Amino acid sequence: MPPVFMILVFAFGIAAGLFLALAGIGVIEEGLGLILTVFAAALTVVAIVGALVILFRRPILQRVFGVAETQIDALAMPLSRLAERAMAADPPGATAAARDFAQLALARYAWIATRRWIVASLTALIAAMAALAGTALLYKQNLLLGVQTALLEEQNRKIEAQTTLLSQQVELAEAARNAEIAVAITALAAEVGAAANASAAALPQDPLPDAAENGTYARLVPHIDPVTGLDRGLSMRIVALSRSARPYRFLRQTLDAGDSSQSLRVALSRRRADLPQTWDRLAAANGWAEEGPAALIDRPASPERGALLDMLVGGGLRNLEILNHFGLDLSFAWLPGARLFMVTAQTGMLAYADLSGASLVGCDFGGADLSNARLAGATVSRTDFSDVPAGRLRPPFAADLAPLESILTGVSFAGAVVTDSRFGGAMMLAADFDGAILSRVDFSGASLGAATFRRAVILDADFAGADLKSADFDGAVVFGADALERIARAAAPGRFRADRFRLEPLAPSDVMTIPLVARTLTQDGLAAATGGRAPFRVLRTGAFED
Repeated sequence: MPPVFMILVFAFGIAAGLFLALAGIGVIEEGLGLILTVFAAALTVVAIVGALVILFRRPILQRVFGVAETQIDALAMPLSRLAERAMAADPPGATAAARDFAQLALARYAWIATRRWIVASLTALIAAMAALAGTALLYKQNLLLGVQTALLEEQNRKIEAQTTLLSQQVELAEAARNAEIAVAITALAAEVGAAANASAAALPQDPLPDAAENGTYARLVPHIDPVTGLDRGLSMRIVALSRSARPYRFLRQTLDAGDSSQSLRVALSRRRADLPQTWDRLAAANGWAEEGPAALIDRPASPERGALLDMLVGGGLRNLEILNHFGLDLSFAWLPGARLFMVTAQTGMLAYADLSGASLVGCDFGGADLSNARLAGATVSRTDFSDVPAGRLRPPFAADLAPLESILTGVSFAGAVVTDSRFGGAMMLAADFDGAILSRVDFSGASLGAATFRRAVILDADFAGADLKSADFDGAVVFGADALERIARAAAPGRFRADRFRLEPLAPSDVMTIPLVARTLTQDGLAAATGGRAPFRVLRTGAFED
């Protein structure tokens, strides 16, 4: 094949490749029939032209060059005549011989070139069709692979959905097994109720009206002396029942009757299409998320242990130390919205308990293990989570056990309202107070390394001697232009770096726009709680590991 023709074919290949790359497979697929038709037509034309040239070779050569045969040996005769005429000094004869030689040479070259052209054209067209067919098959293969990939992805999604359902089935089977424990809790509730009635009957009939704990209140609100009011066998059955209940994952409850924000969301949902801006504003303020399909909760929990705690407290057993001494296990207890008033649970095992949205008033959880417990959105008032010294230790624990350390590692008070409560000396690594309101809260001596107070409203908190290494106050609202300096001076030496933050002034009205503040405080109440100090927002400016 001549070099020029090879270059042309190569250029055609480059042009076709660029066309394929730019046009895409869709164009090729749509015009594949036309392209194949053009190639077949060109191949047919070349084949017909070649056949005609071969069949009518002699007439064509005779008409064009005046000769019909162009064999190699035929070229010798005009060459010999040319030599003879030249030697005989016959110019006309030499010229005629040269003309005959040129005609034969041109006819010979024309035939060879035509034959090469026919062969090269047929070969090129056949190669091009083969290449195009291969390219088309490759593209078709890629299309089929794309379809197969999509089907595999769909299969994987269905397998994941099936795995999720199987996981739910396994967890719900555990829930069914634990349902038997609910029957035992009901039986224990009857015995606890009988103990409460016996305690109420032992009270004087005419108590003094101004007594600190008058008999009328005690009869209306049962109270059991944990030492004398509980049978030892009953105590041991309660402890054994708490240990037999195992945590598991169950379907997430989508509605909570005690959540006013959720109640508003459900009530307003039917007008969402009519009031889209109002819906978006309230959704942003209250953290509403789009509801998905029913799914398991994110970590194991035990509704049975939660029900056991609710039964004990509701039945009048507000001092749980005697049961804690015997090994009462309330870890993983699931009791959102619990109402715990004047409950003491020193040394209690409440790790991973979920008391989200609970109301805790006048409680004592000193020395308890509340690591990774959830009290998000809770209302906590006059409750003690601090370490327990000997003078505060409740029976049956001996004074030589003091001090008892409170463990609140990873505890979450996100969005909670905490007032007049103590966390002194507690282990609170990575505790979560994001979005909470803190008023007259004592963190003195607490280990708050890596804790977060993001977007919290800190009305009044005592960080005296606290470890605040890498604690995050980004977005928190504090009061007083020297708030960061006061925290730095109060914290343990070198355990808080104020230079990682800066203060941005806020107007008091800006603080009242925070939904939790607006639901909790009035403008006058805010001023009274902060002593009239100006509000500021804390903004983090440096990395924690610098």
